[in-house]
Amino acid sequence: MKADLSVQYGKLIAALTSSDLSLMNDIEQQLSEKFGECDLISELFSFSDFTDYYAPEMGENLQKKFLCFSEMILLEDLPDIKHVTNDVEQQYAVNDKRRINIDPGYVIHSQMVLTTTKGFSHRIYLGKGMYAELTYLCKGKGFYPLEWTYPDYRERLAIEFFGEVRKKYLQQIRSKR
Repeated sequence: MKADLSVQYGKLIAALTSSDLSLMNDIEQQLSEKFGECDLISELFSFSDFTDYYAPEMGENLQKKFLCFSEMILLEDLPDIKHVTNDVEQQYAVNDKRRINIDPGYVIHSQMVLTTTKGFSHRIYLGKGMYAELTYLCKGKGFYPLEWTYPDYRERLAIEFFGEVRKKYLQQIRSKR
């Protein structure tokens, strides 16, 4: 019996948030060297329009963009990937304050998941100090947010971006069969 690759592999994504656009571009390059080239990059948008959650640590006028990497990942590698991105955040921190936030996750045919270090009732422990947060469910051909989905992920730009990631994922899974 042939293994179902769609259960094992996902399309790696990351969200970058910072007020320093030059740093954001440097981190994008650094992540591409670690995880493979980006095959999709969203438009830059104002994260500060949605929340001031990171303002005390990272300042005002935060910008955000989403990345999708060309290489597929094993879903079980997500906690290790989050540790890598946390290390990158700390590498660029000043006085123990991050200058960039990196949120990795994955897209598969039925969902989009983000990784976090913070546990909560709707998050599943993955091991190694990391939790999975289901951000979207797929119904038909589209992604739909859930009651806890962050406001910036509810926006058309985000939903359409991750829909495009899902299309790339499905193409790659079909080519592996």
